[in-house]
Amino acid sequence: MGKASINWLKIAKYDLGAAENALDGGYYIKVFEHAHSALEKLLKGIIAENNQEPQKIHDLLRLASEALIENLQLEVKTLMRELDSIYMSTRYPDEFEAIYGKLDQVEARRVLAETKRTFKWLEKKIK
Repeated sequence: MGKASINWLKIAKYDLGAAENALDGGYYIKVFEHAHSALEKLLKGIIAENNQEPQKIHDLLRLASEALIENLQLEVKTLMRELDSIYMSTRYPDEFEAIYGKLDQVEARRVLAETKRTFKWLEKKIK
């Protein structure tokens, strides 16, 4: 594994841990944001491992495509679309209140569990 991909993996794991801590602290929007960041950085690590420079984008499905990840399961695609949508919505104050009211502990737990499963599967592609 190259130095760049090692660094991407380290920061991806850090973000996954931050998502877990956010859940424990009741910061449910942050669970979604950190889950998104963890997958984004892991995908960028896979891209770097393939000797390519990852683009400065946040679209998880596009990054998966650039990482040459084929045959994404429907549940993984659905998770990535959901995380992309919430990630972008929380960046702007006019959408924050609408999102804040929809995200609760149950949803945060579900997304974190799905993110962990996806992370574990993707991590195998970087080693």
